[in-house]
Amino acid sequence: MDVLNARLEALERAVLSADGGTNNTENMSEQIAYIERRLGQVLADHTPLAQGLEKYTKLKGVIDGDGDLDLSRQLLGAGAKVELVLLNDSAVHTLADLRAIRDLQSNISQPEYAAAAKLLPKARQLEQQHTEQAGELRRAVAGISSVVDRYHAETEALSELFVRWDQILTGIEREVSELEAASPVFPSSRR
Repeated sequence: MDVLNARLEALERAVLSADGGTNNTENMSEQIAYIERRLGQVLADHTPLAQGLEKYTKLKGVIDGDGDLDLSRQLLGAGAKVELVLLNDSAVHTLADLRAIRDLQSNISQPEYAAAAKLLPKARQLEQQHTEQAGELRRAVAGISSVVDRYHAETEALSELFVRWDQILTGIEREVSELEAASPVFPSSRR
């Protein structure tokens, strides 16, 4: 359970490091009072941290294992202890995230963001036009595909027709040649 105390101390160090320490007071009681005030301010600003500290404070005796170990096991289950450990761990991460957010605050209030809200209707209009154009494109592609398919089918049919005509003409020429060869009218073709 020293882990929880270490994490609480890490949380206190994180709170103190936010403003650079204890303001160089010399009296120990003044330092403690300053730390308590500062912790109170941070907890007032961040309710999840306050809730976690409140849970920890209520259950500190049981979690830390002071007293009978069997009694502490009966009073607080391992799942609840894990939840408290994770809550304190997440509190440190939450505090670091809050500092990062505070550092980025100046980037959030850029004038471009205000202009973006004004341009939202135009963006929606363009999105609608894009959707309509995409539908038109799909229809055009389907139409072109249909024309190309018909072209291929007709070209294939014409090719078959030309092949058949060629076969018919070749047959006619062969028959004419045979008739010319058999006929006495065309004696010069017999040579």
